[in-house]
Amino acid sequence: MVINYSGHLFHIHKVGEKLMKNLKVWIIAGIGAGSSLLIFMMIIIMIIFNVNLNSSCDDSESAANNPTSATGASGSWEKKGSKAYNTAKEVFDFWVKKGMSGAGAAGIVGNIGGAENTGFVLDQKEIGGGSGGGLYQFTPYTKYLNDPKSDKSWSAQNQSEVVISLEPGTVKSYLSRTKTSSPGDAATNWMNMYERPSEKAKESTNGARRSAAEKFYEMFGGASITANESILGGTVDGANAGEQAQSDEESVNCGDDSTSVPGSWIWPFKSVPKSGPSLDTAQKFGNDGGFRTNSFHDGVDFGDATYNGDIHAVHGGKISKIVKPGEYGVSFYLVWETTDDGYGIAYQEFGNMDDIFVKEGDTVKTGDKIGVSRPGGQEYSHLHLGISKEKDLGKALGKSFTDDGTWLNPVDVIKKGLENSGAGD
Repeated sequence: MVINYSGHLFHIHKVGEKLMKNLKVWIIAGIGAGSSLLIFMMIIIMIIFNVNLNSSCDDSESAANNPTSATGASGSWEKKGSKAYNTAKEVFDFWVKKGMSGAGAAGIVGNIGGAENTGFVLDQKEIGGGSGGGLYQFTPYTKYLNDPKSDKSWSAQNQSEVVISLEPGTVKSYLSRTKTSSPGDAATNWMNMYERPSEKAKESTNGARRSAAEKFYEMFGGASITANESILGGTVDGANAGEQAQSDEESVNCGDDSTSVPGSWIWPFKSVPKSGPSLDTAQKFGNDGGFRTNSFHDGVDFGDATYNGDIHAVHGGKISKIVKPGEYGVSFYLVWETTDDGYGIAYQEFGNMDDIFVKEGDTVKTGDKIGVSRPGGQEYSHLHLGISKEKDLGKALGKSFTDDGTWLNPVDVIKKGLENSGAGD
């Protein structure tokens, strides 16, 4: 949902078209003036088309850094009584009525006013020519129009209702996480959990989102508002549970992030082909050459090798446990999912809780987002995927270095699942 400046590429493409239209003229001129001119023009064309082909997305500046979009047509959201101010207040009040704390509501509004739609224009189309639209920059904007909860009005209230309809689990998890947080931290949580922009966009806009949240918190009296999780619980339960949508933002991978995948098993990253992953540089399942106990690796390291970005549930089940560093003898965050057909699934090596999008007790479908894998740096996370025949986490971890059939090769399990469902190549 962060502004996608695909308009830059559009402009380059148009320039390329113009150059191609005049290519014949230039060739003639080049012949007359000498071959050097012709070579020079051909180099320019090659550069243009190379940029067009290799730039899948551009997350350079958000609206938060664009002074022309920082103020709506009816006035800045900081100006009491302006249309932008009134819309921001309406959004804030909506989330408070759903049980959000003042900080939680301010965090959501801060994301809009700090980066996503700084003018609070109800039906704002994505600046730069992208497909997003609205206060929450639904991507594509038809996601809002096509949702059963949509009345097509683009009103602040109805757009907010559609957010709950699209991502009930995310909203509920966000409320729980922000009950006692600061408005700035709430803004960062909403960015990570709902907006989910690219890493570059996060770096450039997080400060603006947090700052805006702090201002809204003060403007709307957020300090006096406490969370009431029971209110939202009923709302979420009545939403389109199980229909949790994907990010309204282009994902970390900068592409379409729909998870409409047939069958009961999928690969954890959408960039993995149906035929299977390329893991030449990854730590594979089984004998690892001796550096681990018994030379046994109980899973496959997908992340930080070839694949990174949003991690999807490879199979439907229940999030039974989220393990924090120091628990069960591990030094990282681990998400443990159990399934009705007898599997325990470990998504592990998360660097922090902000990289995890689910909470204990959540029911997930195949394809729902579990978290995100990030390569390198201070916030390093990578996906180690383990699949066990043991649903008890303690017992499964107790066999982490024992090749006795407790842990299964995830690649083989998923491939077989895809074949059985008819979803393979």
